[in-house]
Formats: sequence, C-alpha cells, structure tokens
Amino acid sequence: MKPIFLELRHLKTLVALKETGSVSLAAKHVYLTQSALSHQIKLLEDQYGLTLFERKTQPLRFTAAGERLIQLAYEILPKVIEAERDLSRVKQGEVGELRIAVECHTCFDWLMPAMDSFRQNWPLVELDIVSGFHTDTVGLLLTHRADWAVVAEIEETAGIIHKPLFAYEMVGLCSKDHRLANKEVWQAEDFINETLITYPVPDDMLDLLRKVLHPKGINPTRRTSELTIAIIQLVASKRGIAALPYWAVKPYLDRGYVVARKITSDGLYSNLYAAYRESDGTVAFVDDFYETVKAQSFSTLPGLSLLE
Repeated sequence: MKPIFLELRHLKTLVALKETGSVSLAAKHVYLTQSALSHQIKLLEDQYGLTLFERKTQPLRFTAAGERLIQLAYEILPKVIEAERDLSRVKQGEVGELRIAVECHTCFDWLMPAMDSFRQNWPLVELDIVSGFHTDTVGLLLTHRADWAVVAEIEETAGIIHKPLFAYEMVGLCSKDHRLANKEVWQAEDFINETLITYPVPDDMLDLLRKVLHPKGINPTRRTSELTIAIIQLVASKRGIAALPYWAVKPYLDRGYVVARKITSDGLYSNLYAAYRESDGTVAFVDDFYETVKAQSFSTLPGLSLLE
C-alpha cells in the first residue's frame, strides 16, 4: 500500500472530530462528505496500524494515539494559519476595504460573529455593511458600491465569482395550539386560507412561494415584518404562520414560543453563496473572509449542509 503521510488536512480533520464529537458534524466543519472523512481516517489508521478513536461512543472517545495527534494539531495548526496570513500581508499588504451587501434578512445573525473573527486577523482591513436590504447585490459589485455579497442564487455574470457557503432547511412555524401543529409535514395545500407572515421582499425571493406554493397556484393572504422576532411574535399570537430558516428560529423553538414543522415530504431547502468581483479573487483578505464566514457558520449554526 502506498504510504500515507501525515498532512495538515488530516490534523484539521482530527481537530474537527475532537471539537464536535461526531463524524457527521466534523465532516461539515472540514467540508467533506461523511464517507470521505471516514475514508481519510481509515487510511491514517491503516498506515500507523493504530485506532485513533472509538467509533461507537458519543461523543467520540480518542485513543492514546489519537490524543497524541490532536496535541500535535493544536500545536501546529495555529502557527500555520498565522504564517499563511503573514505571507499574504507581506505579498499584498494589510490595508484594504471590504464592503458587504446581503439579500437576506437573517444574514446578519451569522455574519456579525464572522466579521468579529476576521477583524482579529486583519485589523487594518475596514469592514462595512452596505446599509439596507438589497435585491441586486451583484449590481452593487459591478458598480463598485460593494466588494463582497451574500446571494441566494447563482446568476452567471461576467466578472463575478460565486462560491458556495451552505444549504439550510426552511421550516414551517405556527403557534402551539394552531391546527397545523398536529401535522408533522406541511404540504402546499395546508397554506390555503392561512395568513402567511414573511419579510417584505419580492415573491421570487421567497423559496416557499417560488418552489412550493406558486407552482400549485396557491397565493395565501400575506402580512410582512422586517424583524425575525416580530414574525415569531405574530405567529405565537396566532396572527398567521411563517416559513423561516431552522437555524434562525431554533432559539425560539427551544423556548417553546412556537413549533416548527417540515415543509413537504422532501423538505424545503435554500442555498447561500458568496459573490465578489473576479478582479478581487487573488486578494488575500477577500478569500480569507470567505473561509472565515464559511467556517464560522458551520461551527455555530445548527442544521447546515454542504453545497457543492
């Protein structure tokens, strides 16, 4: 068998396993499928002739060999990251500006922690949020009114790079004593004669309408609110029902304010991508911001899945 040399990717995988305690969660953190991660670990174990962790424990329990490699990873990886950033600063300089535009109301919930983390590594890069909700973030990039954007769909545009962030599930929300609380899965017909509470955005930006309701000719009564918490309060007060990202509403579900239900048997899933100008593709801090946002999202938001 061809020798398998210990690489940085192996150390990153082991750290993800240690910090999540789960093969499935670790796979998300290092952007691998669960089978690819398991294969990577199996090759390492075969190379050393040692088991690195016990498979059937929850959380995972590392062997002495696994703990030794974890110790090595915690010693080496921070130094590698620091050195790579230093090299980028030497090559491109530390000063710059990154203006961020978003087209989703809940993006700020997970962007802010990522921005805080990024500032620690790039203190001289000025971060700014382009104020307001935008329906044409790519247009802002092309006219140099923004430098980095979060978009829900890829529209192939000359001079613009799109990179996947993550996929997430949209769940149906209703009050605990609503008639739909007794249904584990909602179908399109369940929204007939209901008031749908949404953000004030065009219909083609709401996946529930675009993917589920409008194809069936269903267009429920609407009510809008700018704030997630306001939508939750309206739902809890039986003013209507809603469909929001699971990760955005989980804190309210944990407190029992409302209940969440699956939308269609296959579930309703939405995607998010990063977009920026192709001319900025070699700028170190632009790429590092993407990596920071993606890593921070998978480490803090529940229920995310990989986008290819």
